[in-house]
Formats: sequence, structure tokens, C-alpha cells
Amino acid sequence: MYSPGHGIRLRSSAHTNKGRVRPNNEDSVHLWGEEAFVLAVVADGMGGAAAGEEASRIAVETVQQRMTNGTYKKPGDYGTMDSYALAEKLENLVREANNNILSRAKAKPEYQGMGTTMTVVFARYTDVIVAHVGDSRAYMVDGHDGSISQITTDHSFVQALIDAGYIKREEAEGHPMSNVLYRALGQTPDVDIDLIEDVQMHIGDRLVMCSDGLTLHVKPNEIAQLALSDPDPSVISSKLIDLANSRGGRDNISVIVIVVEGDASSLHDQTLDMSTDEDDTTLSYRTLPPPTTASTRPSSLLSLPDVHSSISRYLHMTSVMLQGEGSDRREGVGR
Repeated sequence: MYSPGHGIRLRSSAHTNKGRVRPNNEDSVHLWGEEAFVLAVVADGMGGAAAGEEASRIAVETVQQRMTNGTYKKPGDYGTMDSYALAEKLENLVREANNNILSRAKAKPEYQGMGTTMTVVFARYTDVIVAHVGDSRAYMVDGHDGSISQITTDHSFVQALIDAGYIKREEAEGHPMSNVLYRALGQTPDVDIDLIEDVQMHIGDRLVMCSDGLTLHVKPNEIAQLALSDPDPSVISSKLIDLANSRGGRDNISVIVIVVEGDASSLHDQTLDMSTDEDDTTLSYRTLPPPTTASTRPSSLLSLPDVHSSISRYLHMTSVMLQGEGSDRREGVGR
């Protein structure tokens, strides 16, 4: 049985925005929380406007339905569930979301090929469990020294190139295949899910979740700076989206921020207010009933074998190009 420490309060907020270029928003976000428990989801749809919206909506809807069934009506009801059992539940949630998307695509030909990323975070006091597929991200910002670390790993072609040592991280910015994923929901029944169970937060820390519409324009160190610039998670998420939009807003942008505070007073269950306008949906941490869904990009997807094949082709093309430019530049390719 899980036995947490006390004296912790979690404040959280979620914003999603269509950006400055795309006509609609294919992102979906979900935020469900109370005093010391937060369940948060970012899903970034792909496959064309209607299909992307549908895939991300199904992912979030699956979480809403499955986490509020039976005796579990609010996040705190999971307060004493064994950590292993809770992690397994999150993993099964993502797997079920994947199956639901596949079933919907099979029933509706217009949704064939749709998919979505999905990053799920369940925070209990200072303990965090993450289930993850795709290239949406979760970051931890240290409230003491201001450093930022990426909790999740991108399941993208460019990240595969970085991991294999073919390109440096700096070279990934603006890469022509930056939107190509090799893992997402809605592509195969046997989806691999990253399950991260050893994440710890401390008072003053910020956990930031986002779709790639944010990281397309805002660097990790800038995320850290803005995350620590204000104690209000709603202000932080708004600042991050505003910065991405000021730099072009080329994709839909979703941000969820969780702030860890010392519990200075006894709090009652709170409600999750949602306000919507044409461009922006905001979920601010204040409800217990599952919130309304707010619903990125037409993205390509490769199977893992295709990734290896594509890397080989990429290296071959790079080698041929460099041979034409002179042998003195070949030595430093991707290193």
C-alpha cells in the first residue's frame, strides 16, 4: 500500500491553443486534480484535421472514462493504491486508448491512418508516474537551481539519429524530418509504452508537459526560466504559449504546469474551471468531475525497422552530398 508524506500541495493549470498558422486544434488536454493529486494528459493528434482531432479526443476520453469508474471518483481515491498497480493501470489506459483509436479508424474509413501522441502524468504528493508514447514531452524544472531535465524520450526519427550519434542535438533544430515519428497511438495493436516510475518532485519544483508546438519555438532553458518566473501555474502556461505564438505559432500549442508547494493550510476539494474562446482553452486547477475535452499536426510516422532503413538512406545521401563538396568536410558529419 502506498504511504505518502504530507504537507504538500499541488497547483496545476492546462492551456491549449491552435497557434497562429493552423486553422484548427488537433491537440487535446485533460487535467483532473485536488489538493495533493493530479492526473494530466497531453495528446497531439495527427492524420489531417478531423482525424487528428478525433484521435487525440479518443485518447483523452479513454482516460476520463477509465479513471472515474467504480469506487474511483476523484484522484484522491487513488491515494493508497500500490505504486506498481497504479503504474500498471496507466499503462493499460494508454493501451486501451490505442485500441479505441484503431477500432474507430476501422469503422470510419475517413479516419484511416489517424494517430496521436499521449503523455500521461499522475502525481501523488511528490511521487510521479509517467506513461508516454510519441514526442509530446514532460520536463522537470528544479525550483532550487533552475535546471531543467526532460523526463520523457521523443519517439521520433530525429531523436533516433541523436541517440545513434549521427547528429548532435543542436543539429536537430529545423531538421527536415523533425515531424516524423516511429511510435504513436493508432498505428499498431502492439504499441510500446514508456513507463517511468522513479520521478520525484520537491517543494518549489515545476513539472511541465507540452506538445511539440511549444518546443518548436521555445528552448528548454527558456521553459525553465518562465516556469520559475511566477508561482501561478496558469500564468506560467499562458506565458509559454504567448512566447511560442510570438515566434510564429506554427503548430498547435498545449502546456500543462504542475507547481509543488508546501501545504500551508488545510484545503478542501477544489474544482477545475474551464474557459474557452476561439483560439484558446484553459483548464485551471481549482474540480473533481472530469473536465470537458479541448481538442497537431499532419505528421508522418515510420515503423521502427523503417527508422533504421531511413537512417541508412540519410547517411548515404549525406555522404554522397559531401563527396561532391570535397573530402575535407566528411570527417565531421553528424559528430
